[in-house]
Amino acid sequence: MDLDAYPADIGVVAAGAEAVSRNLGIINEREQAALRAATVLVAGCGGGGAVVEPLARLGVARFRLADPDRFDVSNLNRQACVLADAGLPKPEVLAHRVRAINPSAEVTTYVEGLTLENLDEALDGVHVVFDGIDPEMSAWVKYQLHERAAQRGIPVVSGMDFGGKPTVYVFDYRRNPVPFYGTATAEAHREKRLWESMRWVGRTHFPSDFLPVMADRYSNGGTFPQITYCVAGLAALSSRTVLDLLMNRRTRHVITVDLHAAVMPHSAAVAHRARMPLELLRTLRAVRTAARRGPRRPPAGPPPQRPLPERLATVLDGARLAPSPYNTQPWRFELLDDRTVQLAPDLGRWPAAAPDPGGWAESLGCALGAMSYLAHGEWEAHAAEPGEADWFAGRFHCDRLRGEVLARQGAVGLRATHRDDLLRTPLDGTTAKRIELVCVERNLTLETVTGAGALDRLARTELDAAAAAGPVDDAELWAWLRERGRTEDGRRSFGHPHDLLGGPPAARYLTRALAGTAAPRPAVARRLALTAARDRAHKLRNCAAVLTLRGPRRTVADRLDAGAALMHVWLTLTEAGYAAQPLWGEFSRPGAGPATGAVPNRDGEVLAVLRTGRATTTPLRQVTRCPVGASVRWTG
Repeated sequence: MDLDAYPADIGVVAAGAEAVSRNLGIINEREQAALRAATVLVAGCGGGGAVVEPLARLGVARFRLADPDRFDVSNLNRQACVLADAGLPKPEVLAHRVRAINPSAEVTTYVEGLTLENLDEALDGVHVVFDGIDPEMSAWVKYQLHERAAQRGIPVVSGMDFGGKPTVYVFDYRRNPVPFYGTATAEAHREKRLWESMRWVGRTHFPSDFLPVMADRYSNGGTFPQITYCVAGLAALSSRTVLDLLMNRRTRHVITVDLHAAVMPHSAAVAHRARMPLELLRTLRAVRTAARRGPRRPPAGPPPQRPLPERLATVLDGARLAPSPYNTQPWRFELLDDRTVQLAPDLGRWPAAAPDPGGWAESLGCALGAMSYLAHGEWEAHAAEPGEADWFAGRFHCDRLRGEVLARQGAVGLRATHRDDLLRTPLDGTTAKRIELVCVERNLTLETVTGAGALDRLARTELDAAAAAGPVDDAELWAWLRERGRTEDGRRSFGHPHDLLGGPPAARYLTRALAGTAAPRPAVARRLALTAARDRAHKLRNCAAVLTLRGPRRTVADRLDAGAALMHVWLTLTEAGYAAQPLWGEFSRPGAGPATGAVPNRDGEVLAVLRTGRATTTPLRQVTRCPVGASVRWTG
């Protein structure tokens, strides 16, 4: 018999040895042999499925995978699946993954999940169990898994992902054969008393930033958020733990790392951990209140609104995030059909005391810019000038969403006003050319000021202009802003007045005046204006570049185009990782902004001025926005 006629078996051995050859030196040959010989039961292949691939790559060749669930699209953010796996049984998908890594692997699947009937069979011959069973779905089976594993002396590893803190619990039933080490009873699991059945997780391992989420979910219901890096951390901790258990080593009962705290500066991490006891008390209070109250009935609310067409829902959700002076959001979206939206001003949101009565037009242009950024479509401007009650700016017909719409949604959501210092590193050539192209396509002139000397001259010009400016009476505008922020609905939709400004002491002082009961005296207002000008000059010196957009500003159509151009430039900067701040603040005047030396004219007025550069800080807060439905009106 010619043994060489059957080379496949030799290939399996050679490939298997080469596949794990890079493990050696971190784990030894005996540990590798233990992995090869192991049989691992994974009960719950959702979050628990994340441990399967690391173990397969470590060298484990025998798995038993149990889960009655199927993958869906919401699992893509954290679980071991791809879009094509949606609708398929989780154990079968993971089995295919294991065999793709190691074609000789032996994988048994239980697509019905673990049951009281198949539990003994699933545990026979198993070395280690990973328990990822959802206690809300199968509490009694979960307890029986631990009880029968304890009777057999099989170690069980359980994993929990608390926000950004993966936590592994080790129940080595070879050394302590009591289910859950006596911290949870059979009665609590049988009667599905969730909080009592979960006492084994303890109270000291929750991160402070996740406890408010837990309190909200226990009080109001809803699913718990989960994120990929926490599940990946859980897989990393669990796979190493499985190896130590296979080698009969003692391990910690709880193995955890707070990934959020791990990347914080030391002082922030200390504060993060110090907040934990207080947040824990609040969460326990919320849990007890929810337990006494019983299941919450959904509140009786207004009848559900007519659902938005899917394409327009995406487009309008981006449009509502457009910038606007004083966060007025002065737009109304009138839906004509499933693809056409009519853009109109909502002048009830625009203050009569605004220095620029027509400033709402640029804001509508920014909303239009967000629409065209997210979708291919055609804009049909309204020929008539505003004046009638039902006047609208134009109609946007949405053809289709752009191919890279997800990345563009990210840029729209990330765009914000950065008021802190920015790095002076020059803009990269590709981004600068993209911005120039945006301006050329819209027949606008782009002026770029960069370099320390030029920016310093611009800052001195700003100070001289502020010193020569006369007093400004903004009392009526301040009163309007205070009134808008007086009600809960106003704060929820438009934010608190002090959210409009922030950062340095001068701005904070101004926000206190803004939120107060009266405007400051003229002398105080003058000093505030000069202080704010010095702050603007400082910001002009501390950025990479100042971009000035010039063009016609004669008509509403001109101003709409200016707003759309500003939005596209701002989003182009955001895409490339740059921060930006419009230098015409909430209390600017038409024609305000730093002088650049050019002589203005009716066709070359300053439309927008942006300081830009790479940021080293995060904006203090996300600016409040009205929900889409508050700005939508069906007309078709």
